[in-house]
Amino acid sequence: LVPGPCRTLRVPCVRTSASPTRLAAGCSAAWVQALEPLDCGTRHMDSAAGSSGGASSSSAAGAAGRDAAAKLGSLPERFASVEDVVAKELKDLAHPWDLAAIEERIREYSVFSEKINAQLSSRVMANYNEFVQGMQQVQAVETELTLIGVLVKNGRRKLQERDLGLVRGSMHVTRQHKKSQRLTSLLDTLSEFQGVVRMHARLGECLSSDNYCEAIAQQQALQEAVAAEKFQQFPGLLSLREGLSGHIANVQQKLSDGLRVAAVSAAFDAERYEEILKAYSMMAPDQALSVGKELLRHVTECIVAVSRQCMLMFSADSQHERPGGDWHRKANIRELAGCMEPTQFVDCTARLYEHLCDFLYRHQFLCRWHEYRAKEAESGDGQPGSNDRFREVLRDVLTELNSSKRNVWHHISQQVSLVLMTLEFQYPALSEESFLHILHLTQTLIEEGDNFMADYQPGVAKSAASSSSQWRQWSAPIKNTLKSKAHDYFQSLHHNAWVGFKVAYIEQDSWQRLPVARNYSLIRKDRLQVSLPRRDGSAVASAASSGQQPDAEPRVRTAESNPFRNYQAESLHHPNGVSLEEGSGGLGRGVEASDEVDEHALLQHWIDDNDALPQQQIGSSMLSNSNRSPVVSSSTVELAHLLERYFRMMTALPQLALDVFQSAVQLVEFYVHCVLCLFVQDRHLQAFLQDLEVVSQAPGGSPPTGVSDPKLPSRHEALLLQRLCPELRRAVLRARECMSSLSLPFSCASMLNMQAPVSGHVLLQVAPFSKLTSPGSLCGLSERCVGAESVGALLSNLKEFSSWLGDQLPKKDREAVDRFFVQQEAIAQQLQTFVLRCAASDVLEVPHVGRVSLDHFSNTMQALKWDARDFSSGSPGAPYIEQLKGQIDELARRIPCAGGGSIRYATQRTIWAWMEVRIVHECVEVIAKCGRKKSQEALQCLADDFQLIRAAVQQNFRPGAAGEAGDEAGVGSSEEVQLVPADHPMFQTTQWAYLDQFIEAHGCLPADIGVWCKRHPEYPLRLHKAVIEYLQGSNPKAQRQIYGEVEAFLTSYIAEVARELSTDRRGL
Repeated sequence: LVPGPCRTLRVPCVRTSASPTRLAAGCSAAWVQALEPLDCGTRHMDSAAGSSGGASSSSAAGAAGRDAAAKLGSLPERFASVEDVVAKELKDLAHPWDLAAIEERIREYSVFSEKINAQLSSRVMANYNEFVQGMQQVQAVETELTLIGVLVKNGRRKLQERDLGLVRGSMHVTRQHKKSQRLTSLLDTLSEFQGVVRMHARLGECLSSDNYCEAIAQQQALQEAVAAEKFQQFPGLLSLREGLSGHIANVQQKLSDGLRVAAVSAAFDAERYEEILKAYSMMAPDQALSVGKELLRHVTECIVAVSRQCMLMFSADSQHERPGGDWHRKANIRELAGCMEPTQFVDCTARLYEHLCDFLYRHQFLCRWHEYRAKEAESGDGQPGSNDRFREVLRDVLTELNSSKRNVWHHISQQVSLVLMTLEFQYPALSEESFLHILHLTQTLIEEGDNFMADYQPGVAKSAASSSSQWRQWSAPIKNTLKSKAHDYFQSLHHNAWVGFKVAYIEQDSWQRLPVARNYSLIRKDRLQVSLPRRDGSAVASAASSGQQPDAEPRVRTAESNPFRNYQAESLHHPNGVSLEEGSGGLGRGVEASDEVDEHALLQHWIDDNDALPQQQIGSSMLSNSNRSPVVSSSTVELAHLLERYFRMMTALPQLALDVFQSAVQLVEFYVHCVLCLFVQDRHLQAFLQDLEVVSQAPGGSPPTGVSDPKLPSRHEALLLQRLCPELRRAVLRARECMSSLSLPFSCASMLNMQAPVSGHVLLQVAPFSKLTSPGSLCGLSERCVGAESVGALLSNLKEFSSWLGDQLPKKDREAVDRFFVQQEAIAQQLQTFVLRCAASDVLEVPHVGRVSLDHFSNTMQALKWDARDFSSGSPGAPYIEQLKGQIDELARRIPCAGGGSIRYATQRTIWAWMEVRIVHECVEVIAKCGRKKSQEALQCLADDFQLIRAAVQQNFRPGAAGEAGDEAGVGSSEEVQLVPADHPMFQTTQWAYLDQFIEAHGCLPADIGVWCKRHPEYPLRLHKAVIEYLQGSNPKAQRQIYGEVEAFLTSYIAEVARELSTDRRGL
C-alpha cells in the first residue's frame, strides 16, 4: 500500500570491468526508474497538499517540487524522452571504447541517483499525515464488506429449508401437465410433416418421369409449405428447406437438357418441346432462365463439340491412341489437324459442314414452329397451354431466336475459320481436286449461311442495296480465312508447278517442233471450267448469281435437303471429260476429231519416225506446209496446261484472280528466261544482262587522263547488245529478281534432289542447250527456232482469251490484261530477234559448220598485203572470198532442211537476214584488223570484194532464192525482212550502210574523225580506235587526245543509256 513516491530508488553499482553494453543498459534502466516516480510524485503530493488544507504542507511541497525541477535541469535530455536510452548511450560511445571515460560516466550517473533518492525520501516524510488518513479509510470499508457476506449466507440457508417443504410437489404436477400439452402439439406437427414429405416424394417422382409441369407445381407447393411460419422454428426442416434450391436447379437442368435435345437432335419431338416451354411458363420469373439464351448456349457448345469430334474421327491417331489412353481428350484442334492425312480433309470438311448446316436448319425450324404455335395460342383453341403466360413465353422465345441468328452464324463462322486455319493446305500433299472440293464445300456453306441470315431483322426498313450488302457481310470471317488459305495453297501449287515444269520439261525437252494441225489451240475455253458436283441452290445462291436481292421469307430447309449429306469426293472432270489431275496439255488431247490435219508427206513420216523418204523428194513445195501450223514444243504444251490450271483457279477463286493472273505472268516470263538461257551462249547472255556501272569522269567534264578504263570496250559492246532488245532484258532481269527472292516449299526439294530449305536461286540455274556448238545440227538452229517462236505461238493463242481473262479480274485491274499482252508481244518479238541473231552468229562463227568460219576468214584476210597501191591483177583475198561465197551457198541449202524442214519459211528468211548482218559486221572487222598498213587503193579493193559477198548473200538469202516456196502469212517474195523497226536506235547496224559508213570514215579529214566517232556510238570502241589510228597514226599526241575524248564521250553515253535501260517499264 505504499504509494509510488515513497519507493526508494536504488542505483546498482556498476564495476569498471563490466562490458560497455551492460553498463549502458544498467544506467539507462536506473535513470528511467528514477525519472518516472519523481515526476508522478510531484504531481501527487501537490494534490494531496491541497486536499489536507494545510498551508504549511502545500508551501513546503511546492518549494520541494521547484527545487527538484531546478536540480533536474542538469540531467541530459535523453533521460526525459521515451526513446531507447541504452541504444543512444551505445551509439554515443566512440570506438574503440575508452574504459576510463566509461568509469567517469558511471560516477556522474551515480551522483545523480543519490540526489534523486534524497528528494524522494524528503517528499514522503513531508506528506506523512495524509498517508495515515488514507490507511484508516481502507480499513473501515474492509470491515463492512465482511459483515454483508455473513448476512447473505444466512438468507440462502433459510430459503433452502422452505423449498424442501412446500414448492417441490406443486412444481412436479405443473411439469407433467405441460409435458402432455407438448406431446399433443408434437403429434399435430408430425402429421403436417408427413404432408411435406409426401410433396417431396411426389416431386422426385415427377422429376424422374420428366413430368416437368407437375414437378414445378409440386416444388412451388413444397416451397409454400416449408415457408409457413409454423415450420420456421423447427431445425429438422432446415435440410429440406435448403434442398429446395437443389430441386429447382435439378428442374432447370432437366429443362436445359431437353432444350439441348430440341436444338441439336436429329428428330424433333414437338410435344416434349412444348412441355418444356409450359414448364418454363410456370416457373417464377427469378427462377426461369431465358429459353433463347439456353438454346444459343447449347448450339454454341455443340458447334465446338462437333468440330472436335469430326477432327478426331478422321485423325490418324483416332484408331491407334497414344500411350495414356486419354490423348483424344486432351488434344486440341490444332493437334488433331496435324495428325490428319490430307486425303481425309474433304470427308472431314463435308461431315463437319453437314452437322453445322443441320444446326442452321433446326434453328430456322424452331423459328417457324414458334410462329405457328403462337398463332394457335392467340386464337384461343382451348388447349391447356393456351394461357397468357405460355403465349408470352412463345413470343419471347421467338424474339430471342430471331435475335440469336447472328450469334449462331457468328459462332459457326468462327469455328469453321478455326478448322480451316488448322488444316495444312499444301500442294502436292493436298491434291488440286481435294482443294477444289473443299473450296466448293465452303462456298456452299457460305451460301447456306447467307440464306440463314437473309431474314435477320426483317422489320428494319432498308434499301435494296444496303440489304444486299448486309446479308453478304455475315460470312466475312469464313471468306477471309478461305482467301488466306487459298492463297497459301495456290502459292505452294505455283511453286511446285514452277519447279516441276523446269525439272520435267525445260531440262528434259528435246525442243523438237510438234506436228500439230493448223487450227491446233494450246488453250481452249472449254477446258477453263471445272465440273463441280451439282448442289441444290438456295434462294440466296440463285439471287447472288443473278445479282438480285434475296426474298425476305426464304423457305425452311430440312436435314433431308442438306447439300453435304452423303457427299462423295468424286474425281472432277473438265466439260470435255478430261480428268483434272491428268490435265489438258497432252498433244492428243489438244486436237479434236474435227481438227484438220495437214495432208503432206512429211507429216506422216515425221509422226512415224520413218527414214524411208528419200532426201531428194524433200523440196520446197513439201516444206511449205510447215508455215501453216503453230510452232510448239512439249514444254510449250505443258506451259499451256499449267496456264489452264491457273485460269481454272481464277474462276474458282475470284477474290484471288489478280494474284493467280500475276503468277501466270511469272510462268510466262520464266519460260522466256529459260528459252533465252537455253539457246544463247553464256558469253552473249552475260553481256546482255551485265550491269553497266561506269566510273564517273573527272570533275568539270574534262576527259580522263592517264590509263583509260580497261572495261570500257566490253561495257560499250554490252550496251550495244542491250539496246537491241531492251524490253527483253527488263523482263529477264525482273524474272531473275523474282526468282532470287523466292523461298520454295519443302515439297520442292525432293523434285530437285536437294535438301530443304531451297531458295529460288535453283530456278536460275538453266544449262545451255547441248547442241549450241554442234556443227551437224547447225548449232541447234531448228531447236532455237522452236523455242523462240513457241513464245509467240503461246501469246497468240492467249490473246484470243484476253476478254475472258479481263472478265475474271476485278474491274479496276482489267487493264492489266491489255498491258500484259502489249508488253509480252514486244518481249516475244525481241526474244526471237535475240535468239535468231545469236543463232546466225554461231552458225557462221563455230568452226566445222562450214568450209571456213568468219573468224578464220577475217584473220586470213587481214594477214594479206594491203599496203600495196596497185591491184590491177586482182584482189589478194579473192580465193577466200570465193570460199566464203561457197559456204554461203552451202548454208542456203542446209537451213531449209534443218530439223527435218521444221523451220517456217518466214523464220528462215529472218535467220538469213541476221546472217547477212553478221557478215556485214565481219567485213567491218576485216577493215579494222588491217590497221594502218592498208592503203586507200586497198580500201577500194576491199569494198569491191565485199560487194561480191553482198551479191552472193542477197542472191541466196533474199526471197527470190526460195523459188516457189511461199509464205501463207502474206509475205510476198519481193518484200525485204525488217529485223528491227526503222526508228530503232540499232537499225543502222542491220544495214549494209553500216559497212559503207565505216569505209567512208577512212577518207575523212584527220581532224574530223573525233566528231565522226561521237556521231556514231553504234560502232564498238575498237572500231573507233582502229579508224583513229589509221587517220592519226603519224601524230601520236593528237591520236591520244582524240581517243581520250571519244572514251569520255562513250563513258557518259553508256551511263545515260544504262539508266534508261535499267528503268522498269513493266506497268503491271
